[in-house]
Amino acid sequence: MNQDLIEKANRLNETLFSQFSKAAEMQMDAFRRYADVAMDQARKASEVRDIEGLKKLTTEQAETLKSLSEQFTTDWKAWQDYFTETRTQVQSVFEQNPADSTDEKAPTGPEPKA
Repeated sequence: MNQDLIEKANRLNETLFSQFSKAAEMQMDAFRRYADVAMDQARKASEVRDIEGLKKLTTEQAETLKSLSEQFTTDWKAWQDYFTETRTQVQSVFEQNPADSTDEKAPTGPEPKA
């Protein structure tokens, strides 16, 4: 196998492993945030005992929805940055020349007869 191909495959594997790890971490962070919000809302709903409590809950939910909307936007931008970074890193793997950049040489023996 060509040494350049092996080096590119190794760099690609390292890049993908790093980026997939980052994606998994981003997903887990987002899951925790949204799960915490859902659990908090469920707890607050279970504590409603009267009409005043219900009014308070609905007011708080409007604020929560606004903050969730902002968080969705922030998360979406983070994912866009992640995809851009990943694309750039993967492209750089294939654009990099190996340290010993030598051109492939054609065989120097006699040409095979057809």
